[in-house]
Amino acid sequence: MYDKEGRQNLDRIAVQMKAITNKCKAEGNRGLTSAEREKFNKLAEDYDSQESLVNAGERVSDITTRLAAAPSSRISEFGEELRDTFRTTPKARAQRMKDPHYRAFSNYLHLGAHSDFNSLPAEDQQILSQSTLRFQNAQQGTGGAAGAYGSQGGYLIPQGFSDMLEEAKKWFGGIDGVVEKFTTETGAPLPWPTVNDTSNRGAIIGQNQQITETDLAFNQVTFQAYIGSSNLVLIPLALIQDAYFDMDALTASLLGRRLGRLYNWKCTVGTGTGEPTGIVTAAVAAGSIQLLSTGHTFAPQYADLVGVEHTVDPAYRFNPSTRWMFSDATLKQIKLLLDTAGRPLWQPGLTASFRDGAAVDMIAARPTILDHPYVINQDMATPAANANQILFGDLSCFKVREVAGGA
Repeated sequence: MYDKEGRQNLDRIAVQMKAITNKCKAEGNRGLTSAEREKFNKLAEDYDSQESLVNAGERVSDITTRLAAAPSSRISEFGEELRDTFRTTPKARAQRMKDPHYRAFSNYLHLGAHSDFNSLPAEDQQILSQSTLRFQNAQQGTGGAAGAYGSQGGYLIPQGFSDMLEEAKKWFGGIDGVVEKFTTETGAPLPWPTVNDTSNRGAIIGQNQQITETDLAFNQVTFQAYIGSSNLVLIPLALIQDAYFDMDALTASLLGRRLGRLYNWKCTVGTGTGEPTGIVTAAVAAGSIQLLSTGHTFAPQYADLVGVEHTVDPAYRFNPSTRWMFSDATLKQIKLLLDTAGRPLWQPGLTASFRDGAAVDMIAARPTILDHPYVINQDMATPAANANQILFGDLSCFKVREVAGGA
């Protein structure tokens, strides 16, 4: 049976995804911003999830229709088909198994804790060895078939179960898509030369006068490589085999997000000792600091924002990649700024909210602050005394090194 409403939902999601790519093409085929990338990926996940649900619903409807007209001898056959509708299909699993990392990870998990690592195919052993991970099954699932009243008839009552998994979410990001990244083949220390001749200028000389010698000021920054870990998650073989959800894909996705949070955190406030030097740490070390005016310890004022903007030289201030970076708590304080008549300074966001009925459009261009865009980074300090809570400048000057093949 055709699920008209479900298919219409898929069409709406597809239109939103197309709008994002069309916007990038219309603006000179630029790449996706971090906000656009997050929105696009979320829409893609929603599309896949909705499509799976629609396909399953249509199949169930078809099976139900056939079951009503089928002889009783085929009821058990239809029952098996109906049950398998809500499990991972062989076709979908076969598609994922084409990924060598997924295959190695899945093969090892399905062998179980009683199996030796060396019993895996040589190719799978090599892939898992490169990740320096070993897995042991230790976590345990719990539950009862009918609760505490089974003997009184509870065993006859089937348990209900939702086929949707609710995942708690917390925003992270801000670094990726804003700073400049480069890739190296190995993790060996990598010197990056620099030169700063900005304090020097030419001179007027007279006839037969000796020219003054002024050396160029070269320096270098050495990039190190660090290994990030998502930490182990110990999962029993029984849970992997019996869980309604694809535990292989779910675990890989959640562990990947752990690494994403680590990446953003350390690239923001990393100390540089045994870990990356974060962008905030680097800015403070360079002496690029603007203190809030007296009496405004926790919330920036308009004059503070202007002061921060003009600590950046015009050579960098008007570059396309120049922007603000701060936490959502700091953005709230900026939105609360009022003029002497008590009117909010955040007029673009206010008027847009009233005009569009307070709708949230992640694709539309955001309001700017002093004509510069901003990015939210929840690893930035929240408003507090002596907190480095706002960054401004050409953020692409901050470099992040990635090692090829790293996870």
